[in-house]
Amino acid sequence: MKITDEARDLLNQILEDVGEGVLRLYFAGYGCGEPDIGLTIADPEADDELERINSIPVAIDRRILHLTEELTVDGKQTMEGPKFQMLGLPEKDC
Repeated sequence: MKITDEARDLLNQILEDVGEGVLRLYFAGYGCGEPDIGLTIADPEADDELERINSIPVAIDRRILHLTEELTVDGKQTMEGPKFQMLGLPEKDC
């Protein structure tokens, strides 16, 4: 998994504002027969894999760890606030 520099800068600001938690990727159900990945700021859970990626503390639900190997988290500042997207997810056929 990778986190772009722009996403890192936005995430650092969010983590500083919140004051606790990490970037957490979690199993968010199934879409088109494939697992979906959710992205949030939260405390790690017991079964999470903990990593530090581009200086960001990250917790990844072990059920989706294999889906994050080629994943890139990108971010940009918008009028509505920071927006993040996950690039490199497998294509879904539905």
